[in-house]
Amino acid sequence: MRRARAWTGKRPSVLLGVMAVVYLVGCGEGPGGDGDTRGIAPPLEDAEDGPIALEYVCGNRFFITNSYSVPVSLLYRVVGSTEEGAADLPSAPVDEPAMSERMIETRTRGALQLFMNGKLIAVRENGAIPCSPVPANADFASGDPSSAGEWTAPFFWPIVSVHLSLLPNGKVLAFGHHGSPQVWDPSSGDFTAVPAPALLFCAGHTFAPDGRLIVAGGHISNAHGIPDITIFGTGAPSWTTSTPMQLGRWYPTNTPMGNGEIVITAGKDQNGKQVKIPEVWSPSGLRQLTTASMALPYYPRAFQAPDGKMFVAGPNQATKWLDISGTGRWTNGPKRLFGSREYGAAVMYDEGKILYVGGGHTTNTAEIINLRDGSPQWAWTGSMAFPRRHGNAVILPTGQVLAVGGVSGSASNDLSTAVHPAEMWNPATGVWTMLAGNTTNRGYHTTAILLPDGRVLLSGSGDGAGAPNEKNSEIFSPPYLFQGPRPNIGSVPSSIGYGSSFDVQTSDAGSIARVSLIRIGSTTHAFDMNQRFQKLSFSKGGSEVHVSAPDDPNIAPPGHYLVFLVDDNGVPSIGKIVELN
Repeated sequence: MRRARAWTGKRPSVLLGVMAVVYLVGCGEGPGGDGDTRGIAPPLEDAEDGPIALEYVCGNRFFITNSYSVPVSLLYRVVGSTEEGAADLPSAPVDEPAMSERMIETRTRGALQLFMNGKLIAVRENGAIPCSPVPANADFASGDPSSAGEWTAPFFWPIVSVHLSLLPNGKVLAFGHHGSPQVWDPSSGDFTAVPAPALLFCAGHTFAPDGRLIVAGGHISNAHGIPDITIFGTGAPSWTTSTPMQLGRWYPTNTPMGNGEIVITAGKDQNGKQVKIPEVWSPSGLRQLTTASMALPYYPRAFQAPDGKMFVAGPNQATKWLDISGTGRWTNGPKRLFGSREYGAAVMYDEGKILYVGGGHTTNTAEIINLRDGSPQWAWTGSMAFPRRHGNAVILPTGQVLAVGGVSGSASNDLSTAVHPAEMWNPATGVWTMLAGNTTNRGYHTTAILLPDGRVLLSGSGDGAGAPNEKNSEIFSPPYLFQGPRPNIGSVPSSIGYGSSFDVQTSDAGSIARVSLIRIGSTTHAFDMNQRFQKLSFSKGGSEVHVSAPDDPNIAPPGHYLVFLVDDNGVPSIGKIVELN
């Protein structure tokens, strides 16, 4: 699956690629000729590149990718200086992601111009971002499970879990490129095949308020998507279809909103062209945001914001707000600190608060933002011990965030650099703690979700990029499961309303320190489109905890959530799934 790019053409022909291996400097627009562009201003950050793409990373580092089927030779120049150099890139591989890559680091600071065949094809500003912001001191857990947690051995899975969702009934739905979608029952370990009416590989998905999984798009071929809306219901596990979108989508994002609608953005259509107009799904049908046309990278990291708008945190460094009222309107958001965080993980770890970690080419850095601030700005938080691309971030019942899987090399999916230790981020301190390591290399197409019992399911990797197909899963038990007995939940209402109060029956009311609400997970390509976390206020009774439900659907969009009780030792109960409406 090709990486996110604004270029909207089909895969370049061999003839065009062959032409790219020759410098035609000294004529036309090339450096050194009459049309020297040494002093031109960089274009807008969202400008389209083409088969050759240029990104700013950090420091004086830039990243170039080649989607041609043959090698290319390029020339780069630093604006305002005499520094220039050559950048040779091999041909793009046949397997997706279909591009070759190279990082360059200039001696001088300035915008970088990139030339091919003597023609200026891209310019990117130097953002003067430190490559290694001062991190909080990392912690390293001992080997004891109460400190480092514990992994199961890999166990059989019928398919590669490119797409993974926790269903409202506590079972898990997985699907990928090859083989029928599967429903896994964690209590019995049984799998049930549920064939889909379309190939849903590389679709976007999130849950509607009633618990149905809304899947947008799917696969014709690499970079070509179908227009289908395919729906999975959990009453009797089965698929249905509804009114299709205006265009196909391959690599879109589905974002659940506070009004119950789902915003569908990005992706490639049936002809391999970028889909720029968002569509909004609701039970009554689809509508287009015709005045909000914008090219976005694949799988934008988008969230319902507290003000009712949708916030796109990445992967581009420039963030965006989308007003979905009427026919839609985009506005600019605060620029992130690090450059492109492609295939980095982003989570809403508290009300309006986002953590964006890893990604790029490839970084261990992380940054946070609070969308509830009057003028929200990104700030550094602690860095992980390992750079990660294709890693997953999972919010835990304690409010901490677990990073698992991924690769650490500069290449797109170099499994020789696979990261095995898990790391856990504490939002109170910004510190990451390195935990126990899993067994299997998990890079591109890795997925991870939180299970109701507080463990984390890690699966996938392969089904593309020429990597081994990992038809297996592993389960991580975080350290809190080895730190004492778990508090008990006797009962909880199956449905709760906004602004209401509800009781959670428990024999451990006196020891409860936190009530957590976590939206059930639905993840693919290192991004969970459904997950978000909230602490609920509560008071204690003799044999129950009196809990206040969220009062704002923009903070907690309607749908299904896990409720956890967490005791004074940081040990969570088994979660109960409730419907918030």
